[in-house]
Amino acid sequence: MIRYRLTAAALAAALAGCAPAAQTVSTAPGTPGGTTAGGTSAADAAPVAAEAQRATTPTSPRQAQFGWQLDEAGAQFRGRGVARYEAPGRFRLDLFGPRGETYLAAALVDGQMRVPAVLAQRFALPSPALLWGAVGIVAPPADARLLNSSVSGESTTIRYQLGTSVLEYRLRAGRLQSVRRSAGGGVAESIDLTWNDAGQLGRAQYRDWAAYRTLNLTVESQTDVAGFPEETWSPPGT
Repeated sequence: MIRYRLTAAALAAALAGCAPAAQTVSTAPGTPGGTTAGGTSAADAAPVAAEAQRATTPTSPRQAQFGWQLDEAGAQFRGRGVARYEAPGRFRLDLFGPRGETYLAAALVDGQMRVPAVLAQRFALPSPALLWGAVGIVAPPADARLLNSSVSGESTTIRYQLGTSVLEYRLRAGRLQSVRRSAGGGVAESIDLTWNDAGQLGRAQYRDWAAYRTLNLTVESQTDVAGFPEETWSPPGT
């Protein structure tokens, strides 16, 4: 039985770094209406975060097909997959092996995972934020608390507190570039996305830094669809 933490993907962290002209807005814990050292109202962080979600959320249901390759401790696994989603509430992920066998069939509905019992012990799924990040969508969990945001030219960084972790989104020109989940003073998981010249998602890479595990997703197509049957969100066995 193959056991690994399966997480989908995404993004090249080549955002313009610490430019001195960057403006930072933050929500300081316990300081409603507080300001940063530069005098910017902490409330200004919320519109920045809301715009990032708006800019990256498709206006119609969407389906993506991709090839996947997992590198773990010197071993490699590969196959094909399909993602179906109606952002920001519903996501269905199916992974198939080289002979078409089902490796995973799982759905995310309003933040809750639905995974068949027979597959639940084989895969540890990514958090909802990383799953949405794999298809280029900024969708922080409902219980994530906005910490701060910074804007420098076309680059935007937004950070949330999620339990004992910090979730960081980086965007450039309105497109998601990476998602980082940090805990214990270092990066625990990351997703990096690569976009082609036509502005379409081309590649997503997930890394579990502690486990030396890398999952690469090569997007073959991403298309708008009219919708999905209701049973799509309830994989057989859930």
